[in-house]
Amino acid sequence: MRKLKAKAKWFLPFVALLLVLSGCQSVGGLDINKALLDGLDVKSSESNTTFSMNVVPAAGISAEDQEMVELINSFSVSISSLKQQDNGNLSARGTVGYKQMKLPFSFFVDKESLVFTVDGAKQPFYYPIAGVDTLLGTAAFETEKAEAVTKLFSEFVVKNLPNASVINVTPVNEAVYGEQMNLTKLHTEITGDELPGLFKQFLKSISKDNEGFTKLIGGLYDYLYPIFQEEGMGSLDLNEFGFGEIPLDNKEDVVTVLHDAAKLAVDALLLVYDKELNNLYESTPEISTVLSKDTKLQYDVFVDSSLHVRKQNIDLHVVLPEDEYIPIRSISFKSQSEVWNINGPVTADVLNKDNALDVSSIELTPGETLRNFDPNSDIYRLLKNEMGITQKSINIAPDDEYYYPIVEDGNTYVPLRYLAEDLDAKVEWDGTSRSIIVTEDLNGDQLIFKIGSAEATVNGTQVKLSKAIFVDEYGDAYVPVRMFAEALHAEVKKDAEGWIYISRE
Repeated sequence: MRKLKAKAKWFLPFVALLLVLSGCQSVGGLDINKALLDGLDVKSSESNTTFSMNVVPAAGISAEDQEMVELINSFSVSISSLKQQDNGNLSARGTVGYKQMKLPFSFFVDKESLVFTVDGAKQPFYYPIAGVDTLLGTAAFETEKAEAVTKLFSEFVVKNLPNASVINVTPVNEAVYGEQMNLTKLHTEITGDELPGLFKQFLKSISKDNEGFTKLIGGLYDYLYPIFQEEGMGSLDLNEFGFGEIPLDNKEDVVTVLHDAAKLAVDALLLVYDKELNNLYESTPEISTVLSKDTKLQYDVFVDSSLHVRKQNIDLHVVLPEDEYIPIRSISFKSQSEVWNINGPVTADVLNKDNALDVSSIELTPGETLRNFDPNSDIYRLLKNEMGITQKSINIAPDDEYYYPIVEDGNTYVPLRYLAEDLDAKVEWDGTSRSIIVTEDLNGDQLIFKIGSAEATVNGTQVKLSKAIFVDEYGDAYVPVRMFAEALHAEVKKDAEGWIYISRE
């Protein structure tokens, strides 16, 4: 599967374009541009959505790859309640499906923090949002300007998108959250072989859209200029592109030059588009499989009389080339959603963070993570058994330059702190008794070693050591590797060449 990721990365941009280039010009009296852009003005709403994937395996794949295929096909997300409040607060409740498990979750986002929890968690988790502006600059968090530039960008893209060959509009009666409604259905189909031509049309359209281009760059300037000011930037260096250096405080000049530079880049791409596309097909012939008629996006959007989107169905099927490194023949994505209570009274469901765990201020070990969940819950089993977060594997060579193992009388000694930390244990020094206190991560077992002593205490029991704890010339305390690793619930094996293999499940 690692090879699949490397080989598949070239087709992901085309998948993204399939989702975008679905056509936005007026059809059958329906102003598609307005229908898609009106959603940006919705301040409050409630919705639900489902998402699933399906992978078709190649013939004769390995058992490991078959297991991965089955894992992917078992994955699903269902959000039963997504609430967008007019003050920007957002909440959601849903379920993630994985194998035979169902993992209910919920989250709440406001201007201060993201709070989330999953069924089986003993306490919620939260990540503070307040204060991030001090890191990135307050100008970056001016909501109105951010919304304005997002809308400008969306308008520019939507305005210039071409229509696919299959696009039609029909009146329908559909149920939205249990309510029958008279809606207008826009159905679009786009196949992979259409994509290169549609993208070229899109480039041609934006090249001619001087007004839209200028408006978009002007909006970006209004948003970014305060950020550049905070960073102390006084000019824009475009010498590399032959435009010289332009003072940032001169909006008209900046917008004009950036517009000309962007248009020049688009026009240059159009000049070589067909040639480069042919070169791409010749150098990477497998792209012709992905960009074939068998790769297809079907997109249904249902709008009401106010041109608000009330339902969406997305079905994307991507065919992959036959390749020994790609164990699947195709992958499909399906998503369905409904929207109601548009711009109505909506209150997001608040999750209390008073006793929540701040995941921004701590780095949880596997043991600390698992102790935050009920051992009988699906999420606990997922983390421990499926994801294997407690599993460790450490290999120590006889001449290891990190551990510098010392062998005496058939016993191998390694630095206590190094091995303890690699097994997620906590190490503390008691200066009064000259003792090292080690707390095992998974079960909280306590080990006490005293410098110069050939005895250790493991959970209150005295244990005889093969040699007294000693400190090397660099100040590292050495312990017998087998005794120490096994006390930390790891298994130790040693081969004839002196390699030591430490593993923990």
